[in-house]
Amino acid sequence: MSSVKRVGKSMIRILLVASLTVLLIGTSVLPSMAAKRFLSIATASLGGSYYPIGAGIADIINKHIPNVECKVEVTGGGLENPKLVGTGESDLGFSNHNAYFAYMGQAPYDRRYEDVRLLFAGVAPGAYQIVVAADSGMVNIGDLKGKRVALGPQGGGAVNQFPEMLEIYGLTMADLKPSFMSYEEGILALSDGRLDAALISAPVPSPAIVELAASKRFEFNLLTWEDSVRDAFLEKYRYYTAVNIPEEVYGLPNVIQTVGTVNLVMVNAKLDEDLVYEITKAIFENLDMLHESHPSAVSITPESAVSLRSIPFHPGAERYYREKGLIE
Repeated sequence: MSSVKRVGKSMIRILLVASLTVLLIGTSVLPSMAAKRFLSIATASLGGSYYPIGAGIADIINKHIPNVECKVEVTGGGLENPKLVGTGESDLGFSNHNAYFAYMGQAPYDRRYEDVRLLFAGVAPGAYQIVVAADSGMVNIGDLKGKRVALGPQGGGAVNQFPEMLEIYGLTMADLKPSFMSYEEGILALSDGRLDAALISAPVPSPAIVELAASKRFEFNLLTWEDSVRDAFLEKYRYYTAVNIPEEVYGLPNVIQTVGTVNLVMVNAKLDEDLVYEITKAIFENLDMLHESHPSAVSITPESAVSLRSIPFHPGAERYYREKGLIE
């Protein structure tokens, strides 16, 4: 009888040990499974630089940060993205000076998006490139009066900024026949004769224009700015910068003088500080990967990352920059 009891007690001990083992294994596995985090990066249409650079960032995050999966989203671009990031619909996103307007609640935004934070600046300036047929007779923005013009995707930054450029030439949006579509669609409509001009707001070189040059579908040129007009414009609107596009970039007969805005990457303020620190660290410790994503990405350096502070840094990014001595 006592031997039966001993066997019973032994079985109970074995079952208890087995149960504890399963419990410990379960508790060690489940947290790692639960810790899987999905992130999204708001970019723009496929014909600009936001998307390929965003894809480069996603690749770095996916490769170097465990338990995080990052995807790239096609969006309206620099005007829409502060809303997406500010509301948490997207975790990261590209923009320009619109990030400041959104953070402050200034036009064109109807309220403040206080959760917009800076991850890094230094993305090459988004140049305003207006493509026209080489035989169109158009030279500058003033020649767009009465013309059919694609202004990029609805929600893109160009929709808000282009009226400022028209104004310096004495025009308004009412003087144009505007339409809104992706950069690729704009170039296609221009080549088919359905448009007179297609505006692309993107760092140089723009993939859409590079593809057009390579395809040789038709001879094209870009509208340019006269020195005096551009100087007056830059004096009035200090958040723009001068951009000169060399002839060889697109195989054009002359240098194109235009303007652009500084680009940056935002992050939602509520994103975990340690996670944003790891994202910032991964990006700047793997810049070679990022620079391969698009020619304009080479402008992104640790120094350029902190060159603009129009909105507050996210604490995670700020911690990294302080550790590296880039900010005090």
